[in-house]
Amino acid sequence: MGAKDSKLSVISYEDACRRVSEAELIRLREAFRRVTSVNSIMTESAFVWEVLWDGVPANIGQLIYRGYGGTSKGLSFKDLLCGLVILTKGTKEEKMKLIFGMYCDDSCTFVQKDEMDRRVLESERQISPALSTLFRESDQVSFDTFSAWLRHNPEATIISKWLLVESASLSLSGEHDTPTFYQTLAGVTHLGEREILELEKRYEALKALSKTGRFDIDLLKSQVSPPLPSKLCESLFLAFDENCDNHIDFKEMACGVSACCRGPTLERQKFCFKVFDMDHDMRLNEQEVISMLQALNTVRTEYNSAATLQSQDFPVIDPQTVAKEILSCHDTNHNGYLTMEDYLMWTVNNQLTTDFLQLLSQICHIVLGLSPKTKEEEGRIIQQWLERENRKPLEVGQIWYLINMQWWNLWLDYVNTELDPGGLPLRSAKAKHQQHTALGWDDDTVVMTGMTKAGGDNHSHRLAGSNLTSHDLNPAHRSPSMSPKVLRKNGSGAGGVLQKPPAINNNPLLVNPSKYSSLTNEGGRLRRDTALMRGKDFEIVPECIWRALTSWYGESVVALPRTVINSFAHNNRPVLELHPICVKIMRHQIPSQRPPQTTTITGMMAGIGGMAFNLTANPAQPRRYHANTASFSRKHTMRQIYEFLGSKLRFYREDFRLWKINPKDDQNLTLLEDEDKTVEGYGIEDMQQILLEVRNKDLTWPEEMSQLAKNKTLKKDDVPTQKGATGLNNLGNTCFMNAALQCVSNTRPLTDYFYGKLHLFELNRDNPLGMKGHIAQRYGELVKDLWSGTSRTVAPLKLRWTIGKYAPRFNGFQQHDSQELLSFLLDGLHEDLNRVHNKPYVELKDSDGRPDRVVAREAWENHLLRNQSIVVDLFHGILKSQVRCKECEHVSVRFDPYSHLSLPLPMDSCIHLEVIVQKLDGSVPVKYGLRLNMDEKYRALKREVSRLADIPVEELLVVEVSGPIVKDISFESLTFSA
Repeated sequence: MGAKDSKLSVISYEDACRRVSEAELIRLREAFRRVTSVNSIMTESAFVWEVLWDGVPANIGQLIYRGYGGTSKGLSFKDLLCGLVILTKGTKEEKMKLIFGMYCDDSCTFVQKDEMDRRVLESERQISPALSTLFRESDQVSFDTFSAWLRHNPEATIISKWLLVESASLSLSGEHDTPTFYQTLAGVTHLGEREILELEKRYEALKALSKTGRFDIDLLKSQVSPPLPSKLCESLFLAFDENCDNHIDFKEMACGVSACCRGPTLERQKFCFKVFDMDHDMRLNEQEVISMLQALNTVRTEYNSAATLQSQDFPVIDPQTVAKEILSCHDTNHNGYLTMEDYLMWTVNNQLTTDFLQLLSQICHIVLGLSPKTKEEEGRIIQQWLERENRKPLEVGQIWYLINMQWWNLWLDYVNTELDPGGLPLRSAKAKHQQHTALGWDDDTVVMTGMTKAGGDNHSHRLAGSNLTSHDLNPAHRSPSMSPKVLRKNGSGAGGVLQKPPAINNNPLLVNPSKYSSLTNEGGRLRRDTALMRGKDFEIVPECIWRALTSWYGESVVALPRTVINSFAHNNRPVLELHPICVKIMRHQIPSQRPPQTTTITGMMAGIGGMAFNLTANPAQPRRYHANTASFSRKHTMRQIYEFLGSKLRFYREDFRLWKINPKDDQNLTLLEDEDKTVEGYGIEDMQQILLEVRNKDLTWPEEMSQLAKNKTLKKDDVPTQKGATGLNNLGNTCFMNAALQCVSNTRPLTDYFYGKLHLFELNRDNPLGMKGHIAQRYGELVKDLWSGTSRTVAPLKLRWTIGKYAPRFNGFQQHDSQELLSFLLDGLHEDLNRVHNKPYVELKDSDGRPDRVVAREAWENHLLRNQSIVVDLFHGILKSQVRCKECEHVSVRFDPYSHLSLPLPMDSCIHLEVIVQKLDGSVPVKYGLRLNMDEKYRALKREVSRLADIPVEELLVVEVSGPIVKDISFESLTFSA
């Protein structure tokens, strides 16, 4: 029995694909892609609107959607194709099964009488008498009974009549169908419909890389330069941009690619003319001819090797001299410029543009996504591109892709093989005479890290330049990983024709794949049991070549990008990092949100210790689990890793941190907090565990809280920092405490006092108003940690414990007032450091008319008789307060000591108004901006407007306009806030 949303299978997807033509399949797949959502599922509304025509009622459309296999989750392309094939090309039995699926229950086993009656009524508004004969024996029938009934009653429902009686005219395509966009574009270019579809995919992928979301000049430069000289990028962009709207649409790209690659030589030369015609006036003046010659000479120099240039024996040209000669010979009208016809005549007997045409062809195939017409053309394009890349030195930051040598050999055989008259496979003439060694370690062009020679020497290997010939005609000289069975399967077939290689398979280069998802795109870890060598086990190609090959041979591949880095072990030479550091990303288990049961020990700790750490809620060690893997270069800094992980996992930088876990002791953690330090600098090894710690909702760190519960201090990799630049860790919504502590700590005279340990000589442990010197001691220890410059962060655990012990109101994980804690801290430090051990009684005297200077001195002296400490010296003062009797006018003045003042924040009590003054004489209205007090009345507004507009107050009428409502304000005593 099926479950809800079960689907009835009538024919298989493979069978459906065999019944349609390739063009129909492509058209249906592209149409499905355009109308579906991101998850490639078609909704019911999209099916009714896009697949069925307007004449189909919605209720009928819902039945067809259900019969196709549509569920509440949607309809897949496979189910849609099967349904369309049954509808147009299916047998009578298959169509009856499709009808059965429209009316059957959710288990797709029976047709229920009540359910079918309901669906027929909804779709047809009436029930045929033939339905009564279907359920004569039972209220539910199987497919066998249902199909037998349909054979005798094919017109029982509208659906059955349509499919079984009138379905001869249904077809997936017709002779009079309107040509699709792809068919129309294929008709006006030299490209096929499939090629246009592939070009569109590449176009969308390129456009996604643009910052503006359009194929603009910046995107083109980033993709084609190099190899195209930068001064030609703008010219090439203008040649593609036919309508000059500063971006290339897909139609322009397809037409341009067709013109410069697939057209006849004359059309290709016309496209080159458009490239050199910078101002689009359809003629080349002398300056444009000079620029053309300079560009062609640059392309020729960079396109060919030194040996090729020497063999061509091409003379060195002076662009200005040659430009004059071209104009004198080919400017038929003597106008001082070349028309397109003149340019074409010049190219007939001149080979200077040949290299440029070949370069454009390479760019269109490899960068823009055009598929080569023949395998020979494909091999030539890849070979020329690789030869040019191998002449350049490696640059730090370059990315190269690894390809399994087994597949590479198959591809070499495929593109470099041609048939002789006898039908035997032979190498091309160039390949037969080329000598290619398996490894050219003496070449200094490429160095790879993490490799060993076959003899076991542990040093890097230099890589020879790559070419497109196999190592030897004898299979015995190929890579040991080469499988003869694979060669026979994918090698020569009937008549000696080599079959096209399958999708690239890089799995032989990898260790067993991990079951954990990787956060990075390294593709996998390379084998270390054997020495992987270029030319024997793998080949490297640039990213554009890899992208082209995967596009031509399939996408079900494992990409293995590797980065070029500087290696200190090789005199800072660029090296290709084959084995980046792969780490295991560990995460903490999310604790249960259920409140723990309170125990006697917990209550005792909360009451006596003041810590309010619930031992049952904070276990001794948070559980960790292996969440992901990730690979990083040895030269990646921790700043780069933090930015990558924050972006990948959507964390703010301040909400997570990384720890290196000791492989021998998982309790030994090293905080990776120096963001300028590299992976290599921290000594992170391959497959080492890295803990990604995420801050709790109460802003605490799980590891610190667990160590606190165990009454231990968390070990960190102390990183030297500037003195005073040490931060305070949050211990559970303790921002209020940390803010106050940082303020007091940055009072330099007080910090110098504590940092010099002078407080130890003035501790007052007998003061009944103090804390037995504990506050001063703990604060002194904290100041030493903050200003020693040995660590970037400090956890003020002991000080918080002491504060909670003497002020239980600051316990727990609730937020408190920072000023309140600051006041408590200063009072506590003062009483713990009070130099007066026996406080005398002091009588408060009235001012009695004495001068303020005398009364203030007397009040300050009385205050010092009871209070003398470093806190008094720095923070205490006296504040004058005056009281006047309303009856006798006697004035009493007092000077009270204070350590801090609470000042109100200034509030904006003004209102900004826009007033439009419109006179009755029909003049242009004038807008004024006014700034008035909130408690002002409308009469003040009139006075200001009268002054600005020079209109008497009595002639002003003030109204308030709010949308379509005009409100008269006749009460001038009203305030603005009323």
